Amino acid sequence: MKSSTRRFLLAGSAGCALVAGLGGGWLWRQRGADQRREADALKALLARTLPDPTGQAQPLSRWDGQVRVINLWATWCTPCREEMPHFVRLQTRFADRGVTFLGLAIDRADRVTRFAEEIGVNYPLLLADMSLLALASRVGTRGEVLPFTLVLDRSSRIAARRTGIYTEEALGAILESLVR
Repeated sequence: MKSSTRRFLLAGSAGCALVAGLGGGWLWRQRGADQRREADALKALLARTLPDPTGQAQPLSRWDGQVRVINLWATWCTPCREEMPHFVRLQTRFADRGVTFLGLAIDRADRVTRFAEEIGVNYPLLLADMSLLALASRVGTRGEVLPFTLVLDRSSRIAARRTGIYTEEALGAILESLVR
């Protein structure tokens, strides 16, 4: 190979490496910024106080130190209604091991109460509005979609999250790993 061709290839390779390095640095900084925004949104979410269906204010910090399964749902959301019996069974299974499910309903109190009685919800239900769903979207939903479930470890770090239905088996395995 001619030396001029070799120099051209080396210069081109060096240029590509430089561009890749700069691009990688940008991606690394962008990822850090995204993580900070997510952490800030989670902190804001956990700082909220929401009413239960009777109107009693409940600070989400009340459950600090526990493994929390925070589920955003609504009575009009068919997938939400499908997964909630799984949550009832899992709450029963893990309650004595420091796991608390919290259902944050984007709905009216009367509908939430009626549905909770219908399926025998055995964990706290709180009332939220669309602003909470928008906040949750910054913590990992794919758009403002229900159901959205966030699993937090005892230190309030995100252990898992899912937009859509959680199966009992999948969520049960995650919870087992957190309470060992």
